[in-house]
Amino acid sequence: MNVRTTARGQVPEGGLDPVASTPGRLLDAAPPVPQRTLTALELRKTVDTRSGRWVFAVILAATIGMVCLVVFAADRDERDAAGLFSASQTGVAVLLPVVAAVAMCAEWTQRTALTTFALVPDRGRTVVAKWLAMLVLTAVGVGVGLVAAWGGHALGRATGHVGADVVWLPSGRLVATSLLDTGLSVTMGLALGMLLANATLSILTLFGIPAVLGILSGTIGALERPFGWLNPGQAFGPLGDPAAISATEWARVGTAAALWVLVPFAAGWWRTVRRDVS
Repeated sequence: MNVRTTARGQVPEGGLDPVASTPGRLLDAAPPVPQRTLTALELRKTVDTRSGRWVFAVILAATIGMVCLVVFAADRDERDAAGLFSASQTGVAVLLPVVAAVAMCAEWTQRTALTTFALVPDRGRTVVAKWLAMLVLTAVGVGVGLVAAWGGHALGRATGHVGADVVWLPSGRLVATSLLDTGLSVTMGLALGMLLANATLSILTLFGIPAVLGILSGTIGALERPFGWLNPGQAFGPLGDPAAISATEWARVGTAAALWVLVPFAAGWWRTVRRDVS
């Protein structure tokens, strides 16, 4: 029998190198999946279930419903472009962070982490893909809100509820701060999902922290000032009125973001990349 010599020894002529042909070696030799492909996959996973489609349907319904509510029920001075756009972001700001938390926890609660991290051993790339997917959804939510605000303006003009002197679209600064506000909330939801690895606990923490700190600051006057720096609900609030936001309020945004976004994200990243998959 003819044989040929390789770096690993002699291999039968026309045969396969048994070491090179093992599945592990083939996986090691395969090129890594591009980050954009991982991000597209994570985007698909958010809408690939019935519950996911229902959540986005609720967000869309809330966007349209809140705009119509402002057009027909709000005070006339609130029926401007800023008011319509801010109303359109209610569903996005409330539900999209929940989607982010659930998307991260689902890898563990639905036992898909074994498949996900086997196909992409670098877990950090999967976390980045989920984060980028959530930021894409944030941008889409803001874009849909702009369309809804424009449509609400047209409806208000047609029915006489919006004056002809009102501009059609909000300022670019308000759109930018809305992107920042929702992006921080979404990242916080993703971070808590990584850190706690339990959807219910992550969602309760996401909404419970601002609620509890807000109640304490409203009940105890001495806590109002320090909690203005520590409570993300209070600190991120001025982003809804960027024309009047001060340097101190920007500092509060940064402090709250570092405490409730960066720290949980770093801790959750550390836990995710080190946690045993079973």
